[in-house]
Amino acid sequence: MPAFSRLRQGSVWWVLGLVVALALPARAKVYIDINAPALRPIPVAVPLLRKEGGVSGEPHRVVAEVLRWDLGFAGLFDVVDPRAYLEDPQRAPLQPDAAGFADWMAVGAELLVKGRVAAAETGVAVDLWAYDVLRRRFLLGRHYEGPAEAVRSMAHRFANTLLEEFTGTPGPFGTRIAYVAGAGRAKELALVDMDGAGPVRLTRTGSLNLNPSWARDGKYLYYTSYVLGGPDLYLLDLSLGRSWVVSRREGIDLGGKDSPDGKEILVTLSDKGNPEIYRMEKSSHRLVRLTRSRAIDVAPAWSPDGRQIAFVSDRMGNPHIFVMNRDGGDVRRLTFTGTHNGDPDWSPRGDWIAFTGKDERGVFQVFLVDPQGRETRQLTFGSRDTYDPSWSPDGRFLAVTSNREGEKAVYVFRVGGQEFRRITPRGEVAEQPAWGPVLP
Repeated sequence: MPAFSRLRQGSVWWVLGLVVALALPARAKVYIDINAPALRPIPVAVPLLRKEGGVSGEPHRVVAEVLRWDLGFAGLFDVVDPRAYLEDPQRAPLQPDAAGFADWMAVGAELLVKGRVAAAETGVAVDLWAYDVLRRRFLLGRHYEGPAEAVRSMAHRFANTLLEEFTGTPGPFGTRIAYVAGAGRAKELALVDMDGAGPVRLTRTGSLNLNPSWARDGKYLYYTSYVLGGPDLYLLDLSLGRSWVVSRREGIDLGGKDSPDGKEILVTLSDKGNPEIYRMEKSSHRLVRLTRSRAIDVAPAWSPDGRQIAFVSDRMGNPHIFVMNRDGGDVRRLTFTGTHNGDPDWSPRGDWIAFTGKDERGVFQVFLVDPQGRETRQLTFGSRDTYDPSWSPDGRFLAVTSNREGEKAVYVFRVGGQEFRRITPRGEVAEQPAWGPVLP
């Protein structure tokens, strides 16, 4: 298979008629904007992987299904219905020949992902290759090894690689989302993969545990709990399953938003009266007060560069979104419409702040506002409430709470897209998603 010798020689850029590179310097790439309104998704076929001897279970099926979910959700690809595929993945060559490319073209595929799963000392080895069907050529490939339970992660990594090849930025596939799950009268922290796989309960206190927020390294979660009467601020070690108190003062202790450099957190405290926003040094717990008003100031969110902070305040009547410098100076109001705006979350790209607001019918919806307050966009619509926006680490997707199917659940959707995918279990009341970082 001579084409496979090129696996380690880097990726070949291709376009499939969507964009044309003219008079570009050597090795320059033209990337596709998946939020462009006129984008035509690329039809991609993902047959089952070839399962070789010594492999138990169905990892070949798992990898294919995960890749179909990821690529279909990315906004750039349109997964061809597997029922239309003409070849037998166990018998067809891994490197398509002329007849193989013709068969894939006949079912409408322009991109083809093939692969195999084999036994390895560490468990399994997964090889994945992408081909340009129209030009009948190899594009890129990757080799992964690890325990059999890691094949989902391998598939996510390849989907991220494909998305980076076309857009210049890797995808968020394989990341996790923390959320609050109802458990009788209690609310407990839970965790789920962004595609809805592997939901797990993190706390079992029988109390109220709210507002999860990730530490930058992805190893810890901040949250507010009433387990000791609270509300107090805690930090949960995800590997040990143990929590400890970060702040337990009179009044409320909310927040725990990690700074971009990981040295500080933003908290909301009310021990001196009404709720105010502070910066807290993680090493010393030294507090720097940022707001000083008679209003309620809550829900702070860092800008990606750590220089500004978005927050909610009712200092001018109804709750609205404001921005201030990291030292509390230069406070500016961003939203001027609606009667209840909250839940700000700053995009990792820095260009938008997502927030919750009421539409003209009084239904909670998700909006965007730019950091200068010049433009506001409504992202979600309908007769059901949608709120609690949390950005994916690549800034392309949002996780939200919605009762669009009759019960509160967590959904993910692409900004600019209309497809919402539920990721929390049916029958479980779920809310307050917090999208975690990309882990090594």
